Amino acid sequence: MMKTLLLKEKKSLVLKPIKPFDFDSSVHNPSHYPSPTEFYEKGKFWQTMRFKNKLLGIKFENKGTVNNPKIKLTIYSKTKLDNKFIKEIVNELNYRFELNKDVSEFYNKFKNDKFLEPILKKRRGMRNKCGHSLYESLMIYITLQNATVRRTVQMMTNLLKKYGTLLEFDGKKLYVFWKPEKIAKTSEKQLRELKVGYRDKMFIRISKAFADKEIDELKLRNTTTEEIFNQMMKLYGVGKQSASYMLLEVFHDHETLNHISPWEGKIMSKIMFNKLVSEDKILKEFEKRYGRWKMLAFTYIFTDIFWRKKQGEKIPWLEKEIRL
Repeated sequence: MMKTLLLKEKKSLVLKPIKPFDFDSSVHNPSHYPSPTEFYEKGKFWQTMRFKNKLLGIKFENKGTVNNPKIKLTIYSKTKLDNKFIKEIVNELNYRFELNKDVSEFYNKFKNDKFLEPILKKRRGMRNKCGHSLYESLMIYITLQNATVRRTVQMMTNLLKKYGTLLEFDGKKLYVFWKPEKIAKTSEKQLRELKVGYRDKMFIRISKAFADKEIDELKLRNTTTEEIFNQMMKLYGVGKQSASYMLLEVFHDHETLNHISPWEGKIMSKIMFNKLVSEDKILKEFEKRYGRWKMLAFTYIFTDIFWRKKQGEKIPWLEKEIRL
C-alpha cells in the first residue's frame, strides 16, 4: 500500500489576476480528462505540484469577481517555505495559469463575432491554463494517444501509483508526478505491466531526455514558437498534435494553429459548419476570421461546448463524439 505524505505546513496569500478574469473556467477545463493530480469544485481548485524538487499542494479559492479578481492561494508543504521560494512558486503559477496575461484586445476585437460573441459574454476572462510542467504534460499526452477517457485515466492512475507520490493536504488526497529519472531507469517490461501498451518506449525515451537535461523548459519559454515546435517534434513519439497542444497549453501561444486532431475536427465542423468538413477548411476559416488570435479563438469555442454540457445542456451530437 502506498504511503501518504502529509503536508502540514501552509502559507496563504492573495493573488490579483489581470482583469477580466473568470475563476472557474480558468482553473478547470471540462474537455480535459479527470486527472488524479487535481480536484475542482465551483469556486475552489486543488492541485499537486513538484517544484524545484519540493512536493507541494496548491489550493485556489475565488474571492473576487470577473472585473475585480482575487484568488486566495494556499501553498501546502512538508516543511516551512522561505519567502524567496514562495515568490518563485507564485511567479510559476502566474505563468502556468496565465494570471498576468492581458487579452483585452481579443475581447474588444471579437465582441461582435458570430461564434465568439455569446461565449465572451458567458466566459469573459477565461484563461488557458496548464497546471503541469512540460515533462508532466508530455506524460499526459502519451496516455491520451489513441485512447478513450477511461483508458487514459487507467494508465495514468497506474503510473502514478507506481512512480508518483500520494499527497494529503486540506482534506484531499492527490498524486504528484514522479521525477523523470524514475522512469528513465525503469524497463519496458515494468511499464507494460502497468498496461500502457506500445507507449512504454515513449515514456522511457522522453523521461531520459529530461533526466539527461536535453530539454530545458525555462529556456524554451524564451525562444521562438518555431524552435519550441521543432524541439518537441524531435522527441520520440511526439507528433504534430502533441506538439501543437504544447505550444498552446504549456507555452501559452495564442496564435499558432497548424493542426487539428480528427476528433476535434469533427466537433469544430459541427459547431462552425453544421457538417463534416476538412481540417484544411477549418484552419483557413480560423485564419481568415481570427488572424493572430486564431488559437485562442479555437480554444474558447471548443471549450465552451464542454462547459455547456457540464452545466446540463443536452447536446446529443456531442455525446456521440466523446470517447469515454
